[in-house]
Amino acid sequence: MNSSTIIQDNFSNPATGYTSLFTQQQVPLFQNKVYPTQTAALAAEIAEVELVQSTVSGFVYNLKFNPDLMHYDANYQNEQANSGVFQQHLHNVLAQLESYGLEGKKVVEIGCGKGHFFEMMLAKGIDCIGFDPTYEGNHPKIRKEYFTEKSAIQADVIVLRHTLEHITSPFGFLHQIAKANGYKGKIFVEVPTFDWILQKEAFWDIFYEHCNYFTQNTLASMFTQAETGSFFGGQYIYLWADLAHLQPTIPYYTIQPYQPLFSQTIEKWKNYLATHQNIAIWGAGAKGSTFLNLLDTQRHAVRCVIDINPAKQGKFIARTGHPIINPTNLQEFGIQHIIVMNENYLEEIRNMVSHTAVTLATL
Repeated sequence: MNSSTIIQDNFSNPATGYTSLFTQQQVPLFQNKVYPTQTAALAAEIAEVELVQSTVSGFVYNLKFNPDLMHYDANYQNEQANSGVFQQHLHNVLAQLESYGLEGKKVVEIGCGKGHFFEMMLAKGIDCIGFDPTYEGNHPKIRKEYFTEKSAIQADVIVLRHTLEHITSPFGFLHQIAKANGYKGKIFVEVPTFDWILQKEAFWDIFYEHCNYFTQNTLASMFTQAETGSFFGGQYIYLWADLAHLQPTIPYYTIQPYQPLFSQTIEKWKNYLATHQNIAIWGAGAKGSTFLNLLDTQRHAVRCVIDINPAKQGKFIARTGHPIINPTNLQEFGIQHIIVMNENYLEEIRNMVSHTAVTLATL
């Protein structure tokens, strides 16, 4: 592969054919943005999701996604590292990376967020630089900007954690990275997996920010050779590959077509909200925002959202205006039932509320 290779990006091209799987209307552009006032939250920008499957690559993506609407800034809050459970996940990811050999290597993290994983790599003595416009700190090795094809990186290893699902042309973006690095070096990609979403009927994991939904097969199909695996209870998958092994075009990928999704699970949770009182949800991230924007837009059933991230507490959920509170304040809201947005945190949450009489349900 070289920089003059012609790239045929038919990975998520509607012109190649698709089937429709699921539609959401009037959802927030940014499920991970929280707002300082309820008025500002209610006025958050909205968009539409139409989840489709390519008939060429088998890839699942949002047909309605418009990248020109997406402007990430310091108000974007998706940091999960306040949780001990998620901290352990990050250590597992770093251990996996180290097993590939990072000593003496130059690492570039594209989409490093608030810099938590980046700081973990630095603490291990890894030579790295980062790119992210949402970064709030002042570390000189993190550039508060988007990565572009003009970004000179000269990296041995490129890390792309929970970034590729936000990129409208993921295959083209990988080639952009590879071109900037002379089609040399290794790449590590971590993304959510559509296989877990299918297994759980997880409608709360479909949102506008994620324009792409990968499986291990579709992720690996972009390379002639790649290693893949899973993390975080099967919710996330990873890929390790050589950038020289990027395909020039996506081959036809035979996959069993998916059927229209989620109607039974949506009805299940509608019934739960209708038959319980004094409800809170735990998790003011994308899952919680999506759940509320589909099932409780007028705040009739859910009183508040609990989150342990101090940057979210005292703020409000986009479009629905639900208040976000500290776990220590849940009794002030008279909460009797808590819906846990991510099952991986259930035991951690159970320990936090063990002194109360609340009941826990998990998606």
